Amino acid sequence: MTEQLEHIEQKIIRLAEETKTLRKSNAALLAENKKLKAEMAGQNGRIGELTDRLSNTQQALAGQRGDENPESSQKLRKQIDQYIAEIDKCIAWLQNA
Repeated sequence: MTEQLEHIEQKIIRLAEETKTLRKSNAALLAENKKLKAEMAGQNGRIGELTDRLSNTQQALAGQRGDENPESSQKLRKQIDQYIAEIDKCIAWLQNA
């Protein structure tokens, strides 16, 4: 009988230790999750900002098409391509997060 009680006591101690370890792990994962959500929110904000800038640049480009200024048009196209590349990077980061 005493042997059974000792065995049960050992199991209880082991389970208590496992519970403590799991709680620490859970707390660490919750903190990491919170951090990643904050980063994702920042990236979403950046995507919104870049999308707005892209839209404004496209509107400016559309307005200048009548001017037929190739240098200005080429500059705007390059700027648009840069915005698109930045947006693509943000989207890729979000998909990998």
